[in-house]
Amino acid sequence: MVHLEMFTLDFKEAAVGGTLFTRLRNMEELLGFRQLYAKFEAGNPTGTMKDRASYAILDYAKGQGYTAVAVASCGNYGMSMVRLGRLFGLETHVFIPRRYRSPRVEEMEGLGGRIHRTPGTYEDAVEACALESLKQGWYNGNPGVGVNSELSYRAYASISREIVDSLGCAPHAVAVSTGNGTCLAGLHQGFKWLLGEGAIEGLPSMVACSTSGGNPIVSSFQRGERVVGELEPSSVVETPVNEPIVNWRSLDGQAALDALYESHGAAYALDDEEMRQASRQLRMQEGLSVLPASAAALAGLSRYVEEARGGGEGIYVAVLTSRDYEG
Repeated sequence: MVHLEMFTLDFKEAAVGGTLFTRLRNMEELLGFRQLYAKFEAGNPTGTMKDRASYAILDYAKGQGYTAVAVASCGNYGMSMVRLGRLFGLETHVFIPRRYRSPRVEEMEGLGGRIHRTPGTYEDAVEACALESLKQGWYNGNPGVGVNSELSYRAYASISREIVDSLGCAPHAVAVSTGNGTCLAGLHQGFKWLLGEGAIEGLPSMVACSTSGGNPIVSSFQRGERVVGELEPSSVVETPVNEPIVNWRSLDGQAALDALYESHGAAYALDDEEMRQASRQLRMQEGLSVLPASAAALAGLSRYVEEARGGGEGIYVAVLTSRDYEG
C-alpha cells in the first residue's frame, strides 16, 4: 500500500511541477469573474499534467524491480510514459486504438516507445494492455490498477499545493477537464490534506468539465447518482476534439464522483464548439495555447458562474491540463 500521508513528491531532475499559475485578467472582464486564474500544465516536460502521474508510477515500478511499463493511451499519457521512462531506464509499451491518429505517436516512436495498435475503444486497449502485461511481466501502468490510482492522486495533489502556495488561500472553485477522473480526484485529495494541515480554511468546490459525447462521471452526477455507472458504448460519440476526455467507463470515476459530492461541486457536459471557443479565447485574450479538451475547464467554470454559484465574486481556478500540441 502506498503511504498517502507522504504528500510531497520529489520530482528530482525531471523538471515536473512548478507550472505556470497566472491571473486571466482579460478573461475576467469577458466572462464576468472577479478573480480568475489558470494553472497551466504546459510547463511539464511533455506539455501535460500526465507527467506528474507518470513520474510517480514509473518511480514505483522501478522500485519494484520492473524493467518495462505498459499503458493504454490516446496520446498524452503514452507520450509522458515514453519520455519519462527514459529517465528511469524503463522500456515502455503503449497500446493505442487503431483508429486513433494522434500526432504524438511519431514522437513516442522517435523516443523508443513500443507502439501496439489494438481494435476497438480506449477501454478495449486498457484490457489488451493488462493481458499482455501479465503475459510479458511488464508493469501495468494504467489508471484504476493496483496502487496506480493512489500514486496518481498523490501526484495530482501537488497541483493543489502549488495553487494554495500561489494564492495564499483556497479558491472558491477549481475546474478541470475530466475523462477517467484521476486528476479531479487527486486535486480534491490534495485540498483535503491541506485542510487537515490547517493550510486552508475550507475546501473548494470541484467542477468536472467533460464532453457531451459521453462521460460516466458527469452523467452519473447530473442524474444524482452516488455510484458511478458505465455508459452504453454505442451511445458515446467520439470526435477529434473530445477524444481525450470521452469514454464509456471512467477508470477512477468513483473517486471523482465522491469528490464532487464531498466538495458540493458541479459537473458539465460541453459540446465541441464550446471547447474550441474556450481554447480560442485563451489564445487570443491571454496568449495561452490550450488543447480544446483541456480548455473545457474554462468553459465549464463559465457555466458555473452563469448559474450564480458565487456570482463570479470568489476566486476561481481553471486547471488547464495540456497545451495544444497541434497549435
